[in-house]
Amino acid sequence: MTNTKFVVPEPSYTLIQREDEGAQVYAAVNTTLATLENDQRQLFSWQLSLILELRTEDDKGLTLPEESKEIEPFCQQLEIDLREGGNAIPLARITWRKTRELLFRVYNPVQADELIKSIIEAETNPRPFSYSIDPDEHWKLTDIYLKQFANTKS
Repeated sequence: MTNTKFVVPEPSYTLIQREDEGAQVYAAVNTTLATLENDQRQLFSWQLSLILELRTEDDKGLTLPEESKEIEPFCQQLEIDLREGGNAIPLARITWRKTRELLFRVYNPVQADELIKSIIEAETNPRPFSYSIDPDEHWKLTDIYLKQFANTKS
């Protein structure tokens, strides 16, 4: 039996824009995930979605700068904490209809869940949020974001 080690690639984001239910959707997608092999994908077979409820948006559906200043430190720290020890890989940040959704692929869902629960208990979040951690062994939940990048291996 051989022992192999997988090094989580650094994120590389591509901004995509589309329309959903008559509103603009902006997504920064970590396209490096499209290049992962199936055995690497199996390691991160859970998807975490955290949706922050925002207060403001401009006429294009983007978060206003003052609100961005309030939520960005939280979003960045959450990413750092989830990625610790290689437990999660960021998939996308989506802004749509006064929400910011943070998507991650997760190795250990219990560890990620405990982290989110500690944030809730500490009440350190700048906005109310909901979250879910769902099994997704075949990465079907990522198709909407990664499918268009599947043939662009770097």
